[in-house]
Amino acid sequence: MRVSVAVCLLTASLWAMQAEEMDPWEEQLANANRVARAGRYTEAERMYLESARAAETFAQDDLRRAKVYNNLGALYHHLARYAAAEALYRRALPIYEKQPGVFRLTSATVLNNIAETYRARGRYQDAESMYRQAILTRERMKPNDPEIAAPLNNLAVLLTLEHRPQEAEPLARRALAIWENKHDEPHMNVAAALNTLGETLRLQGRYAESEQCHLRAIEIRKAAASPGHPEVATGLSNLGSVLHLQGRFAEAEKTYLEAIAIREKGLGPAHPTVGLLLNNLGTAVQAQGRLAEAGDHYRRSMEILEAAGASGHTDYAKAVENLAGVFLRQEKVKGAESLYLRALAVREKALGERNVTLGESYDWLAGFYARQGRVTEAERYLKKALDLREEVLGPESPEVARSLRRLGNLYVSQKRDSVAAPLLRRADSIR
Repeated sequence: MRVSVAVCLLTASLWAMQAEEMDPWEEQLANANRVARAGRYTEAERMYLESARAAETFAQDDLRRAKVYNNLGALYHHLARYAAAEALYRRALPIYEKQPGVFRLTSATVLNNIAETYRARGRYQDAESMYRQAILTRERMKPNDPEIAAPLNNLAVLLTLEHRPQEAEPLARRALAIWENKHDEPHMNVAAALNTLGETLRLQGRYAESEQCHLRAIEIRKAAASPGHPEVATGLSNLGSVLHLQGRFAEAEKTYLEAIAIREKGLGPAHPTVGLLLNNLGTAVQAQGRLAEAGDHYRRSMEILEAAGASGHTDYAKAVENLAGVFLRQEKVKGAESLYLRALAVREKALGERNVTLGESYDWLAGFYARQGRVTEAERYLKKALDLREEVLGPESPEVARSLRRLGNLYVSQKRDSVAAPLLRRADSIR
């Protein structure tokens, strides 16, 4: 079963672009920012739209236009209205790029925000390029700028989603150090970096460290906002994932249910983060033997993500694969095969065909076909996994050794010992 992780993504200075002087328009925008930070999104949208209408009377390159476009875009991003968010960010970007000095630096914020809309829709390669551009812009213009923490954190999130935790961990630690140095009181940014760091540790199997990061992030969010703030659900979701991996399924289920209740109240039952949590809840329920109930959760997760335009995201693929596993347990073989292949197509498109994490999907399909006695298909996917791991990880990687053993054992099961023997010898030689 695959668990989705609802990682917190901050848009740098989402609602914190302050003016040199607080004129009436700036005061109106600041009030909208406070309402948005409090999680009162419907009210915030109305206030931002009023500010945007007022800004239309300003000059085309007036900085105030860029501020409200960016902040309304950030709100729409939180509400999963990704296309609308990107369009607003792109209206803000050229205005900031024309500004002198520190205001031009804010273009890096907008680049970061556009990258997040790409990430949310599964356009990982575009997102990584945009995050790195945002980081480079800040490093060139202001090397010690603490605002660089946001794109650092978000790039770490993306690398974590791509199962590149060793690359992500130092970025998350750098973002955490910057934010801890900047904020004396409990702050949501510190919680976000702890959340990201906790996920990099989880993917490396360091579960006790990961659990402590998520527990600390939850407490900070409760102190900085409120126990019912939508971002508290982020920490609860990731804590549930760590509990699940430690075999504490009932605790994980309870944690996921608490997170779902918060998300549904704050963002509505059709928000994609609810879909991600339903997938996770399904894994905890399935681990306790409640197969039909798990299948219902996976289906609802897929429906929500499809409606939000997130069916190209790897988290959508997780729900699809989990439902395939339920179908297989229910002996619905054709349905399971169709779902496995759909999930693989999503992953290949989102990650690129040479991303090493696809090896796991190939192994799943190979195991599925082997159990059905379809040896030719099983062999094909095991070879794809082996070729991918050799190319990306190198011929001496332990992952290559595991692929060699899987392929060799398949040949042994078919009494093709002469083909299996060199593969198994090579696997044994890798240390």
